[in-house]
Amino acid sequence: MPCCTDVTYLMNELKAESNALRIFIEILKKEESALIEGKLEEIDHLASNKTKLIQELIQHDDHRNVFFLKIGLPTERKSIDSWLTELAEQNSSFSEIKALWKELLDLAKTARQFTYSNGLIIANRLQHNLRSFAALHGAAGNVALYGPKGQPYI
Repeated sequence: MPCCTDVTYLMNELKAESNALRIFIEILKKEESALIEGKLEEIDHLASNKTKLIQELIQHDDHRNVFFLKIGLPTERKSIDSWLTELAEQNSSFSEIKALWKELLDLAKTARQFTYSNGLIIANRLQHNLRSFAALHGAAGNVALYGPKGQPYI
């Protein structure tokens, strides 16, 4: 069983990572709005902030993985879930760590959903722009554009 300072370290690390993820999700929400509204300057600014937060989240992930490896625990989610459940059953004070872990996983799921959604918005805008460009190109009397596999593209 990890010692008290190890548990405190893990709790603090999970709290810090959750806070960073909350900020990241807020940026993703703003990015979604900016994409929908076509606010390119705002998207550039958000991308810069997003990059900084991604670096911070990577550091938290690294710290967490080092902690788990240090105590001999594989870093797979299933192993961590089992370990935290076992600890919480042995000592109720570990229930808070288990709750923090669940919160972190829920936040990560939300961030993943926003990232996917924003990716779809970008893909749709790209398709629209490509079709518009092809229509303009064709209207100018130029040869039709072709897609990456050689098919006519309009």
